[in-house]
Amino acid sequence: MTDKKKKVIQKKLPREVYNALKNVVGEQWIYEQRSVVETYSKLSIEGGSFIKKHDKDPHVLPACVVLPSSTKETQAIVKICNRYQVPFIPFTNGQVFCNPTNEQPTLIIHFSRMNSIIRIDTQNMCATLEPYVDYGQLQAEAMKRGLWNGGTPLATTICKLASQFAFAGLWQTDLKYGLFSRNIVSVKMVLPDGEILTTGSRSISRAGDFWEYGPGPDLLGLQRSGLGTNGIVTEITVKLHAWVGDETFPDIPAGRPSLFDVHDAKYDNPPAPLKNHKLFWIEFENFETQIKAMREIAHSGIAIGLNAPGVYSAFYCSQTQAMTVERCEKKFFPDWNCYVILAGTTSEKQISYEEKVLRQIIDEVGGTFLSETHKPEVLEALKPWNYDCIRHSTGYRMNRKFYANAWLPVGPLDSAFICQREWQKALDMFGECDITDRGGADDTPFVYALQRGHFCLFETDNYPDPVLPDDIRKAQGYGLYGAFTIPKNDMGPMLMAFTNVEPFTSMTPEAGPNCKILMRKLRKVFDPNSVAAPGRQVFTEDEWQQFPTEIKEALNKMRSLNDMPPVEY
Repeated sequence: MTDKKKKVIQKKLPREVYNALKNVVGEQWIYEQRSVVETYSKLSIEGGSFIKKHDKDPHVLPACVVLPSSTKETQAIVKICNRYQVPFIPFTNGQVFCNPTNEQPTLIIHFSRMNSIIRIDTQNMCATLEPYVDYGQLQAEAMKRGLWNGGTPLATTICKLASQFAFAGLWQTDLKYGLFSRNIVSVKMVLPDGEILTTGSRSISRAGDFWEYGPGPDLLGLQRSGLGTNGIVTEITVKLHAWVGDETFPDIPAGRPSLFDVHDAKYDNPPAPLKNHKLFWIEFENFETQIKAMREIAHSGIAIGLNAPGVYSAFYCSQTQAMTVERCEKKFFPDWNCYVILAGTTSEKQISYEEKVLRQIIDEVGGTFLSETHKPEVLEALKPWNYDCIRHSTGYRMNRKFYANAWLPVGPLDSAFICQREWQKALDMFGECDITDRGGADDTPFVYALQRGHFCLFETDNYPDPVLPDDIRKAQGYGLYGAFTIPKNDMGPMLMAFTNVEPFTSMTPEAGPNCKILMRKLRKVFDPNSVAAPGRQVFTEDEWQQFPTEIKEALNKMRSLNDMPPVEY
């Protein structure tokens, strides 16, 4: 039990380091006040960090936060960190694994000041962004020019494109243009030693920013999903595509909601989808029929979006947490369903034609369209999904508790059945944190990112109460179990209970027997002083030996539960 009287003492940077950083950004953009540091280092996902908070572990608290305004300032900060051997953690939306992992005072480099769209190139159809630009910001500006980025994650105004490049690069509306990782032209990065790396055609003098490949090896691919360990993205150029909807974000007549009126139901009822877009909801008798239909739709070549949101409909379309739980208990939303977004990108007759193809597939495979005559009350409740290709157009909400754990395996569509089965095993083993946990097993996982049906992502999550550490630990159990369940079933890499994030990098040789060795060598090349996001992606040998034995033992226990041999340490 945690000693309630225990005090967490914040470490401080040496004064010469603090003053050097202050000279770079100015006194108003560097903070070591406890309240400010706590605010700027707030995590949005990652149960382990919240456990550390409950346990009053000082490792979760950075010593200082600094906010650069340019690549030049970021480079100067990184060079100071190398000079004085100060670990630093790049921070945008704080999605996961952001807290300090060692005993030294740690610096957070926060990029909220670098939030501008540098340029939108309509001729080459691309946009260059600073690291804190989010999807909503880019879409709003691109749509004025008849362009858009081709997809969006579930949290449009929270997710930053530069952060997604370093993390995973996924979004849900991807059927036509592919995932974010396929829509990157170039990056400018400050490497961990302070050098500047520019990738793609822009690395050639006066060539311009239009092609992702430049001279020499493909360093863009090497840096993808590096979690900030191989460098800090200070500029990213992304592809844009033709936009056939409205020139501006749609809005309801009442305007945007405030915290005082966000409870009003009118903010959850956006009108029918955008100009030149049409959305369909389809219900199925069982999971097998749903997956078969999704495969046929994906392979047919129609549509720009195809997803099965599972329990997310209860989160996304409910005004309160109580309503979320009630709808799960009563199974208000169909257990097995999907939605399809059509867009008229090439012809005025395209939507009409694609609708005929869609209806023929559903007629052959089996399924029922939600309509004014079939479950109209459910169709009405699903209205918040109407603008899924852009999101956040009205009173966006997500009524769930703390996001503590997620499984996001990738694989062919049939892997959905493995995901469902293994999640059920985890629930039976650890017990549920909330009734919504069952939405990912008894009903269906969130199935998205279909890539025309060749592979897709499956998501199941835990949302324990953040003030209940035992429930958070339970959710951590799901994550630890899942990290080895997915490789065991050959479903591809996990994207959040990672096999390429420590301690899973060192505990999952199934990801490649020499993967850890290769990543350590790359870290030595890019980060010779081991100051960039230490321990986030791969441990040095010394860090691995210092990592707590009890955690290694717990991970080996999870390996044994998955009939996998223990890892020697």
